Amino acid sequence: MPRTAQAFVLGVDVLFVLALVLALARTSIHVHDLTTFGVLVGCGVLSIEGSLRLVWRQPQAGTLTNDMLGVWTLPVALVLPPMYALLVVLPLEGYFYFRVMRRVPVKWMFNTASAGLAGFVAATMHVLFLGHEPTGVRALVGTGTALALTVACALVRQAINSVFIAEVIALTKPGARLSDVFADREAWGGIAAESCTGMLVAVACTAAPYAVLLAIPPVLVLQRTLLVAEFREAARTDAKTGLANSAYWREVAEREITRARGGGEPLAVLLVDIDHFKLVNDRYGHLTGDDVLRGVADGLTQGLRPRDFVGRFGGEEFVVLLAGSDLQQAKHTAERIRARVAEVAVQASSRGEEVRVTVSVGVAAFRDSGHSVHELLDAADTALYAAKHAGRNCVRVAEGTRQQVLDLTTDQRVIDLRAQADTVT
Repeated sequence: MPRTAQAFVLGVDVLFVLALVLALARTSIHVHDLTTFGVLVGCGVLSIEGSLRLVWRQPQAGTLTNDMLGVWTLPVALVLPPMYALLVVLPLEGYFYFRVMRRVPVKWMFNTASAGLAGFVAATMHVLFLGHEPTGVRALVGTGTALALTVACALVRQAINSVFIAEVIALTKPGARLSDVFADREAWGGIAAESCTGMLVAVACTAAPYAVLLAIPPVLVLQRTLLVAEFREAARTDAKTGLANSAYWREVAEREITRARGGGEPLAVLLVDIDHFKLVNDRYGHLTGDDVLRGVADGLTQGLRPRDFVGRFGGEEFVVLLAGSDLQQAKHTAERIRARVAEVAVQASSRGEEVRVTVSVGVAAFRDSGHSVHELLDAADTALYAAKHAGRNCVRVAEGTRQQVLDLTTDQRVIDLRAQADTVT
């Protein structure tokens, strides 16, 4: 890890330990609290076991993940003294570590500490605003104010935990921004379902601790919905770069073209090809070549707006959909990402050298160069060929139909051939 990331991770871990020591010294132990705590931990273990073979997969690097354990840890923060919010993550995250996913210990420790601290802050806030520890359903949802406070505590808990995780991702992943980690809307849908279910479980706890057993079947179903979302994402995503694959990119492009056709909006397509990529594979190996693909993918996405949509077209080719951009704007965008990719440096694992590549870009605009995805890609491909023919590391624009661009390219080839013949003569 970079030193800043090391300091941040260790700081969170130390803060967790200090908070736990202080909370243990200041909290009185009651049988009812221990019973409720044991029931919630037991339900968490049952939910992990119930989905052991179907749900859990290795999380994608650089993203927020949801294990649905918040369904059982959030009620602890809402109905028990704050100390228990620190304690509950130890058995559940520990059981998850040994039974499901053995992450690097430093990652497990940090995830445990961040979740525990988030719950502890939320529980402390809840007690401070109530003026006493919550007792009964009325303290949680009995009035509008109580319900708002309960929701606020759930939001604070999720916000703190997410910011901790996102900050580490931003500090350890080159080019990552804190805001990028929160961009997955589907992940936030799962988080919302987890938090709402956790609040309902908290209400059940205040009525009768063993009533929370009724929540296990719905939670198992929720966990399986995460697997459905994961499979759908895998079907849309290129495994090497994390970008959209060709089929999904075409699907989105068809949808955007239909919208542009009906609303009269501009739209453009960029076809991007890495120059001399075969030489990279031949010289440094395919593992370094894969790293270069990922580096170029990061360079492409960093040079675009959130609305722009990038996909891997195949091999060393990428395709970009610029909804709302006319030909001139698309050309400026192409120049910007060409320059940004040229700045990307990848460390070659075999030789310890820095590998830099350039890209050639073909640009085609909706209506000017075609009225369908196929026509636009065809025109952009011809413009890309012109960029390659012009010496690479440049941008060429399809300013007319494919045939017009092809004619211009052919004319240029004839001129070049004549020039070569004159030189030989």
